[in-house]
Amino acid sequence: MNLVGHLRCFVIVAEELHFGHAAERLGMAQPPLSQRIQRLERELGVRLFDRSSRRVELTAPGRLLLDEARDILTRVERIYSVAERARRGEAGTVRAGVPSDLGGTIVAALIAAFRDRRPDLRLDLRETGTAEQVRALADGALDAGVVRHPCDSRELELGPMLAQPLGVLLPTAFSLPTATSVSYAHLTLPTN
Repeated sequence: MNLVGHLRCFVIVAEELHFGHAAERLGMAQPPLSQRIQRLERELGVRLFDRSSRRVELTAPGRLLLDEARDILTRVERIYSVAERARRGEAGTVRAGVPSDLGGTIVAALIAAFRDRRPDLRLDLRETGTAEQVRALADGALDAGVVRHPCDSRELELGPMLAQPLGVLLPTAFSLPTATSVSYAHLTLPTN
């Protein structure tokens, strides 16, 4: 049995909850799709879908297995991505994203630390925002990234956190109480 192919069919049917739409999306006829799902159910020893003439629903085991199936498919795509990079001669490259406003000192420190730890690998840095990095990391287009929080990190493995102090620039005519910190209330401009 082609487990990866069967899992791909399972995920598409679970997303569509309709065998006809899933078959169309997969570019195959409905009967072979139904047979693949039945073979997968036999192999796993659980029923994945409740089927009737009017609807298709995931069973409790199907709901449990859906995230695992998606994870396996993501990992398989990464394997193909790594193999493709190796075929193109990019196997020794780490693709990393950094925000464009990270600052030269921090970027230089990250590059130096990377070279100290992994002199055998080439670092390919790309300036990109957090949302785009999260998508690229999930898709396998990036291997690592420096993201700004808050962000959706459910699919990411987080490493060390960097902190950057924030500052406020004000016009010289702006009066503030003499204090070591500034609150948002201090920054409210008077209205006329």
